[in-house]
Amino acid sequence: MPATFIDRETFLANLRQSGLVEAAQLEEVVSQLSETKRGRVIARELVARGLLTKFQAEMLLAGRTGGFQLGQYRILDQLGQGGMGRVFKAVHLTMNRIVALKVVTSQLVKTEQGRQLFMREVRAAARLMHPNIVTAYDANQIGDRHYMVMELVDGPNLEQLVREKGPLPVGQACDFMRQAANGLQFALENHMVHRDVKPANLLVQRAGGSARDTQCVVKILDFGLARLHQRNPNDEPGSNTILTKENTVMGTPDYVSPEQARDLHKVDIRSDLYSLGCTFYYLLTGRVPFPGGSTLEKLVRHGTEEPTPVLDLRPDVPPAVATIVHRLMAKQPAERFQTPAELAAALAPFAVNSPGTWTDPDPMGVLFEVKELAGEDEARPMAISPGEDATSALIGTLPSSLSETPLCTVEMPSMQLRRSFEREQRWRLIFALMVGLGLAACLGLVVLILALS
Repeated sequence: MPATFIDRETFLANLRQSGLVEAAQLEEVVSQLSETKRGRVIARELVARGLLTKFQAEMLLAGRTGGFQLGQYRILDQLGQGGMGRVFKAVHLTMNRIVALKVVTSQLVKTEQGRQLFMREVRAAARLMHPNIVTAYDANQIGDRHYMVMELVDGPNLEQLVREKGPLPVGQACDFMRQAANGLQFALENHMVHRDVKPANLLVQRAGGSARDTQCVVKILDFGLARLHQRNPNDEPGSNTILTKENTVMGTPDYVSPEQARDLHKVDIRSDLYSLGCTFYYLLTGRVPFPGGSTLEKLVRHGTEEPTPVLDLRPDVPPAVATIVHRLMAKQPAERFQTPAELAAALAPFAVNSPGTWTDPDPMGVLFEVKELAGEDEARPMAISPGEDATSALIGTLPSSLSETPLCTVEMPSMQLRRSFEREQRWRLIFALMVGLGLAACLGLVVLILALS
């Protein structure tokens, strides 16, 4: 969709049609605006006055006149997008509460399978009320749009934080992992496994909401891949287990456990602990355990190789902490910590709750600054998926590669993965046999020499 110039009157017409500003208030403000024909200048002034958010202004400049409201929720901003939909910042018009609104992609809920997956996520989220888990407030359907309403976390996810600040202080990383373990322990006690633990799904919030606060709270996002372990006898077969195609792998390749890569349905909380170990590794070193390579190669390496030791990449990490990371990432579940509570106890002596040090976003954002400096008046081109309303702000603007809180699902032939594991295991067995035979021959030779002497 080509970018187009938008003048003052067209922008104001879009604004009136959107209903974002009451007519009387808008007319009062219009008389005070700059005498310019450029819609972008008017948009910037309205954002500065607090009448529009940057996101709303951007949508109006792009010709969007509807989709700014979903039930009682008004859309303020887009936070991210992923495999299941987009996440928006919104305000409840009656309660004036700021929330995160996840709108599920319409294509995913057109089928019975998609609707079951959505309802499964809703039921899973409703059971989890804990300080270290993002709270779910509501879920509903309006027309063909299904959505969930969740607590809004004001800080970044841990992937963003490491990208901005680099590897974290050891004490802070230990505390973040301790808090995440507390959340996973609560999930375990409610018979649930997350199955997509990773830095992008761990959000950080200042305890009191301001930059002066000296403590941070970690909150786990998206139990969208969780499975209810205890099945109600009255449920239909398979109703409490995630729906996937045969021979697929779900998860995120850099953080998925070896057993989950082989079979999604045969994992327990120790799989989440492996993923948390990979996350811990990332927080301490600034890199994933197995960088480079294809998705298949990453998954195979999780099951067959050891990552570069933490101490090789960061010598200042206490050996006891490096040992915790190594134990979390053991190939065999039995060799890991067996519960998140056990992990939290091990981390407690090293944990330091530090002040939030991330950079808060500029409220005006780069939308206007970059455009003005470049001398451009064009609206940003936007991709529209088949079947979406070209006038709706709910379409969003972020490509998947920029997703801040993605719901990540990786699909690939698990049969190929299984063969790779089996091939690697065969070579290991052959190598072990050769070593054993060599040692036996050497021992026999020594015995023979001793006997002859």
